Amino acid sequence: MSYTLDSNILINMERLYPRDIFPSLWTSIEGLVSQGEACICEAVLRELERGDDDLHIWAKNLHGFLCATHQDEVLTVAAITQAHPGWVSGTQNDADPWVIAHGLQEQRVVVTEETLKGPNTPDRKQKIPNVALEHGVPTMKFFGFVKAQGWSF
Repeated sequence: MSYTLDSNILINMERLYPRDIFPSLWTSIEGLVSQGEACICEAVLRELERGDDDLHIWAKNLHGFLCATHQDEVLTVAAITQAHPGWVSGTQNDADPWVIAHGLQEQRVVVTEETLKGPNTPDRKQKIPNVALEHGVPTMKFFGFVKAQGWSF
């Protein structure tokens, strides 16, 4: 199984599991990346760049971590934006349609800490799991991802 990571996974790793305290977690992620089993899309890297910190530098310099955008992803993002016109507003949620489109294109599970919202949720409050479900893209949370790898720290 291969994975596309949402920005919140990496941001939470840096905040909650810093590399100097949890080096084996970071090394494990890097191992998946080197095997081609985990990546981020360009929109996630742009979100990380706004943090202007070591996390962005790490992600940018990790060979194989950034996956290029394919034309089909652009079409999926357009469809998502049309179906949910209020979801992306400025920089709010701007990477989310791209994460889903990448998961769909590459047949990857999207790893995100976002939680599925109930029916009739307004567009501005949609979450990745809701829209991913509409497109048949599986999602999981970080600890589910860690368990799926069989990791323990």
